[in-house]
Amino acid sequence: MPQSTETALHRQAVVYIMLDSSLCITEMSEEAPLWADDPRSVQVGNDIRLGFPELVGAEADLQAVLEGNRPSLIISGISRIPHDAAPFFVTVTVTLYRGASRSMDTLVLMVEDVSKWMDEIQRRTQMSNDAIALANAMTASKVFIENIFDAIADMLIVTSANGIINAVNRATLTLTEYTSTELIDQPITLILPGEQLREGFTISWQSAPTEFRCVSKSGESIPVSFTRAPLDTEGHVLRGVVYLGRDLREQKQAAARISKLETENLSLHEVLRTNQDTTDIVWSSPVMNTLMENLSKVAATDTTVLITGETGTGKELVARAIHNLSSRSKTMLVTVNCAALPEGLVESELFGHEKGSFTGALQKRTGRFELADGGTIFLDEIGELPMATQAKLLRVLQGEEFERVGGTHPVRINTRVIAATNRDLAAQVREGRFREDLLFRLNVFPLHVPPLRERPEEIPLLVEHFLRLFSRRTNKHVTSVDPKAMRKLMQYSWPGNVRELANVIERAMIVCDGQTLTESKLALVDVSRQTEAAGTSFDEMARQHLLRTLEECGGVIEGPRGAAAILGLKPATLRSRLRKLGIERVGGGFRYTS
Repeated sequence: MPQSTETALHRQAVVYIMLDSSLCITEMSEEAPLWADDPRSVQVGNDIRLGFPELVGAEADLQAVLEGNRPSLIISGISRIPHDAAPFFVTVTVTLYRGASRSMDTLVLMVEDVSKWMDEIQRRTQMSNDAIALANAMTASKVFIENIFDAIADMLIVTSANGIINAVNRATLTLTEYTSTELIDQPITLILPGEQLREGFTISWQSAPTEFRCVSKSGESIPVSFTRAPLDTEGHVLRGVVYLGRDLREQKQAAARISKLETENLSLHEVLRTNQDTTDIVWSSPVMNTLMENLSKVAATDTTVLITGETGTGKELVARAIHNLSSRSKTMLVTVNCAALPEGLVESELFGHEKGSFTGALQKRTGRFELADGGTIFLDEIGELPMATQAKLLRVLQGEEFERVGGTHPVRINTRVIAATNRDLAAQVREGRFREDLLFRLNVFPLHVPPLRERPEEIPLLVEHFLRLFSRRTNKHVTSVDPKAMRKLMQYSWPGNVRELANVIERAMIVCDGQTLTESKLALVDVSRQTEAAGTSFDEMARQHLLRTLEECGGVIEGPRGAAAILGLKPATLRSRLRKLGIERVGGGFRYTS
């Protein structure tokens, strides 16, 4: 080594090691072995990698430095644990020393003790503020700090007190798509348009995480959670601000996926709770034959369908048949019972909500319409929807878009709508309880499912179907029905329609002891009592039947022995029918109030 270089290195008290092109030690300072992982191996003539194993695998980088294609190789934060002393940290820098001629070029390895800076960073980390730790360590080695900046996976931005960007890390450049030159000396509002620096920051001030929309060079608006802290204040005067930001895109996408899965799981549970064994539509009457012909025609389209009919006639089965025969059959059919939706949460259930849009909205929720995107949504008992929700539903039918509760951006969907009701929607329009424009939108292709009493010729076929269906469930092998029992079934008015018939047959099979179902096993209102009611209106007959059933159940509506189960109705549907017929609970029972 030239004498002038050696003297300069010793004068600066720098720990150095000279290397030849094969990475062997040619010369070194006296203290050099003390900084090595294995001090005994650091000797002239030995391979430098024996004492500094951190260089193993960096041979290509070292060769690039030697050839002048790379200015230096820096390895920061190397830990050393001596046998008889406290652990410490070093930074190794390898640069090229050019001699008088090209043949004299050699590598110089310099070692710097950075333990005091590592201690400072660890102490600051314990204060849960990496940004302040890095900012207060700005007096340390510039190369060392830059390496730490770039090692942080989150965005790190340092600005002056007036919001001018002074430093950024690699994560910031990657997310914003800007270069360092394009961001330095620019206002923070270039990438955070919503930021407004406030006066009066003090050294003790530190903000809670705040969500910003970070705008990239290409114009993409990216959700980022930023924590802001003051930088190096003196005399309570703000010198700058440190921003530490986390990209929220993956988090929000994961939350949306979880929300959608939760809603999908809920819908699947509702499907499983439905008696899937009864999905076959059994018919033989001319009126049902006409219905099935029309069903097949409309199924091949994406037309909105309104299914009308009394409770228990099989409107949901018709909706499922339309979906299964359509081009959307491989996608999901989302079923919604509008009467069962919690009051005040109807819009949230149907259209979803944003986090924080109301008390209890702890995260974003995917609504049923969004879940049915690409598929079909079946809105049962649509006449129960509140007027405000009807207006939002009309927008979905007209423009195939909606906004979540608390949201500001429209959500576009491609969802087929099938609705059903047991109410006279035209009468509700006249009474001001249903929107006329919504009725027009829904009633594009109406399908009416006739009540069972209008197709009694199908009762024997349905009974035979249910006998086969419930054999495994009841563990009974009932193969026939006594003629008296069949006559009783044919004469019954079936206010609960096919659903009530299915429940009656299943209950009769449970108590049946032989292979023939007899009249005594049928839990029906006495036919003679029905005959006495001849000449009365259907509402009056239904009212009397419901009151008798409620009396037999002791006023209990829900549960396996409740009136709803006996009638083959859902509890919410039974309560709706009771209100419609003017039946109210009085004390422990029910009575009709005109």
